[in-house]
Amino acid sequence: MIRNYFKTAWRNITRNKVYTAINVLGLSLGICACLVIYLITSFELSYDNFHPDKERIYRIVARFHNPNGKADDLGSTISALPITIRNEVSGFENVTAFYNYAFKVTIPDGSKDPRKFDAAEDVSSIIITEPQYFNLFKYQWLAGNAVTALKEPFKVVLSETEVQKYFGNVEPQNVIGRNVTYNDSLHLTVSGVVKDWSNNTDFGFKDFVSFATIQHSFLKNDIDLQHWGMWDYNSQGYVKLAKGVTPAQIAKQFPAFVKAHVKMPPGFSVELKLQPLADVHFNSAYEDSYTRKAHLPTLYALIGIALFILVIAVINFVNLSTAQSLRRAKEVGVRKVLGGSKSSLTVQFLIETFFVTIVAVFVSVMMANPVLAAFHNLIPPGVTLDLLSAPVLIFLVSVTIFTGLLAGIYPARVLSSYLPVISLKGEGSQKLNGKSYLRKSLIVFQFTVSLVFIIGTVVIGNQIHFILNKDLGFNKDAIISIRTGWNNTSEQLTVYANKIKQLQGVQLITRHRTTPAATGHPGTYMSYKGATGENKIDASFDFCDENYVPLFGLKIVAGRNLRHADTLTEFLVNETCAKALGFKRPADALGKIVEVGINKQRRAIVGIVKDFHSKSLHEAITPFFLCSIKDNERTLSIKLATAGKQADDFKKTISQIEQISKEIYPNEKFEYKFFDETIANLYEKEQKTAKLMSTAMGIAIFISCMGLFGLATFTAQQRVKEIGIRKVLGASASSIVSMLSRDFISLVMIAILIASPIAYYFMHLWLQDFAYRVNISWWIFLVSGVSAILIALVTISFQSVKAALANPVKSLRSE
Repeated sequence: MIRNYFKTAWRNITRNKVYTAINVLGLSLGICACLVIYLITSFELSYDNFHPDKERIYRIVARFHNPNGKADDLGSTISALPITIRNEVSGFENVTAFYNYAFKVTIPDGSKDPRKFDAAEDVSSIIITEPQYFNLFKYQWLAGNAVTALKEPFKVVLSETEVQKYFGNVEPQNVIGRNVTYNDSLHLTVSGVVKDWSNNTDFGFKDFVSFATIQHSFLKNDIDLQHWGMWDYNSQGYVKLAKGVTPAQIAKQFPAFVKAHVKMPPGFSVELKLQPLADVHFNSAYEDSYTRKAHLPTLYALIGIALFILVIAVINFVNLSTAQSLRRAKEVGVRKVLGGSKSSLTVQFLIETFFVTIVAVFVSVMMANPVLAAFHNLIPPGVTLDLLSAPVLIFLVSVTIFTGLLAGIYPARVLSSYLPVISLKGEGSQKLNGKSYLRKSLIVFQFTVSLVFIIGTVVIGNQIHFILNKDLGFNKDAIISIRTGWNNTSEQLTVYANKIKQLQGVQLITRHRTTPAATGHPGTYMSYKGATGENKIDASFDFCDENYVPLFGLKIVAGRNLRHADTLTEFLVNETCAKALGFKRPADALGKIVEVGINKQRRAIVGIVKDFHSKSLHEAITPFFLCSIKDNERTLSIKLATAGKQADDFKKTISQIEQISKEIYPNEKFEYKFFDETIANLYEKEQKTAKLMSTAMGIAIFISCMGLFGLATFTAQQRVKEIGIRKVLGASASSIVSMLSRDFISLVMIAILIASPIAYYFMHLWLQDFAYRVNISWWIFLVSGVSAILIALVTISFQSVKAALANPVKSLRSE
């Protein structure tokens, strides 16, 4: 019996090659989309979920409240805070602190030219940490032990891969006691070796320097363990709650702790919070220097898109299967007359469906790796297809069963429910053909989804074009930025800048901390006490020299430019900052003394610069000021000469800059970025979303059109005699094409009416994330609707024209 089922299924599948090909291709695309998105989402969702007692591990974060009511989140702490919390707040099983630090590493080997490594290339690879770190995060120790390895100063624990990198292929026990030099003067002894984690993690640290080293080395100048007003971006604190203790119980103790220790300016306050470990990989509100953030809503959107694409492919299968049931009605009648039961017929048709589904799964698996390679820019590094992985196999089996049942259960029930007397007369097929509401509804659903993708793609494309071409208030063309290490001196930067300045292809050069459009601008408070009282504001700032304003094309609307200085002497503020301080006109702020920072440094405002976008267009323009302190400037921006220059001239100039860089910083890798690319990178997430939407749109439209093509082919075949009679009676080819297309086009128009408000709602929500955004214009819906109609017409027209031009003698012949 089973063998007969499979033989009959194979015959029916091979007899209808066109429909089988359409179904296999449609299901393959849908299943492949699901498989690739499953690989991405499972990869991202697996980050750091392997730690023992992970649900009790939290990061110490902070929320700052400003006088203007604004709140800012911070994913770092004061360097001394975790150590003090350990002793003064109860409810913790473990507390640890660590500090990200970019070292240059030297391995002394007795030769004149020891091997050097620039760990600054990977800031997330080295931390300075306490022994408690290894109690909170568990490692397999290959040499040494967690209790004593980091207890003393001048000790370092290395990962297994770092040992191989520094010392070659040696046994872990043989590196204990060997020396590693950091930043040329910090000599550390290897006290332990741990095995690298094989699971996905944001804690991919390889060098663990003992925290006790800070107070006995130059590190104490960079890591302040005494100042309770300094929130350090690289300082991190993690805790493990004791069993039975809740985050709410800990939170009740934080206000008293903050009041006792943390120093804040008047009008400002800070709230300590606990961030779950599971949230660290996804929450971009808490920035740090070692995690790669994944956007959780995007992952959910990916899952939704995959399901929609699969459902569209399944709809194709259902549509074509129910359409074909008109042809198979007599077959069902004959089977029932010969004793076939409803259940046996259902099994027969389900086997046919599963056969097609299994073929589609094999095709989708073959497509997966090429798709991963083609979209590598959209896919996180490390995502691969491992067919021997149990989760992947379970997923494929689950998708096969789910798709097979979803696609096959309705057509099987329809086909097996025909009454033999009616179906053998042909009346059952006519009845089903006259009431094909389900097929029409499914076509409407398919094109509704496709139209939502079309409208979404157009809106997102318009917004990206807007943000990349909007006047940001500064120049961005032909500018390259070079960031030097924080361990380098101001004198080195001066020599570096002076040498570059002499190059013929360089028009202007400025030294500063960050670029005008950078999300990483530091912030502080600024206040001005005038006749009407004191205004306190939160402001971002940058350190720069006098060339910053002309190079980036900023416009001074009142006063003068900054003077470059070794210490803080004056401020240049933007219009928004002047207004927030209480000045009605920009010129009114000139010469006024303002107070800045926790140290309450009082300096004069010497100029007001026209507002520019110091942050991405997600945020409105905020108070911003410029000041000059040479030691805080670590970036060079270079305006390349463009008059009469070609692309080769730019390459030559950059090559000359690289040679100078190797002279000044021989141990550092030369890297530069074009400023306009830096701005584009601010919207990397949006550009990925645009590519994702356009890809989903293409797949959805393609699958929908395949289904429409199949149904148009079947409709033309069903109405072949009608078309022949109409032609004999004088109907033109154009009228027949119009007749065959009318029903399908009306369904697409219904889909346009349904899709437009749905797409508007979701795109309106998406645009709310931008302070500066485009409007969703009526023409977008018109263009999208017309495009969908044209796509449907092109899809249908081939079969419609073919049917209209057919010889009526052949179609009316009964033998």
